[in-house]
Amino acid sequence: MKNLLLIFILIFGNSALAQESEIDNLMVEANKAFNASDFQTAKDKYASVIKIDSTKRGALFNLGATHLNLGDNNKACSLFQKAYSHGDIDSYDVIMQYCGKLEYSEKMFQWHVDESFKFQQEGQFVEVILNKKEINPDFIELLKSEIKKSKELKRIKEKVIITLNVDIGGNLKTKVGGKISSEQKQKLLEILHTMTEYQPATYQNRKVELFGGGYALPLIINK
Repeated sequence: MKNLLLIFILIFGNSALAQESEIDNLMVEANKAFNASDFQTAKDKYASVIKIDSTKRGALFNLGATHLNLGDNNKACSLFQKAYSHGDIDSYDVIMQYCGKLEYSEKMFQWHVDESFKFQQEGQFVEVILNKKEINPDFIELLKSEIKKSKELKRIKEKVIITLNVDIGGNLKTKVGGKISSEQKQKLLEILHTMTEYQPATYQNRKVELFGGGYALPLIINK
């Protein structure tokens, strides 16, 4: 365990407007103690932060690193997992190195789920994101075919950006951007919500919502 200190880059509080807050002060004190290898003091300080805000992912990660340096791998892994579940992607590599596997959480990153979210096509559900990096062309074609049914949308000549995600309940979460009217955006949203059914991503056969605003789908309608 002696060399573990060199592995971790501590996550500092980044609220420039609240440097005097209790959490920020505790984080500064905890980080100083950690860097001085005073892990007991660091543990107490990070734990105090988490008592104030149990979702503070930087404190969760750093407390996990502290427990790892103290030799308590089980506690460290539990904390790294909690940090991940609150959106700390850096926890993943540490979990895989020291904990063996990533546990299930209701929100996960796209690269770590077993299957991405899906849409219904000809009676079957297929992934919207293929190879975890590109939009399924069949989904694009389905969307374009629905758009062509709208006289108003067929006139769009600007690029439209659509972000896609599906929550744990199977509900589509989407936004439409681009230089189009609010009415056209609303019509696109209606089409996206009604043209098919959706299923959430899965991990270990359990439903998952993906972190982030969604996947961006650049769409040139009249092409």
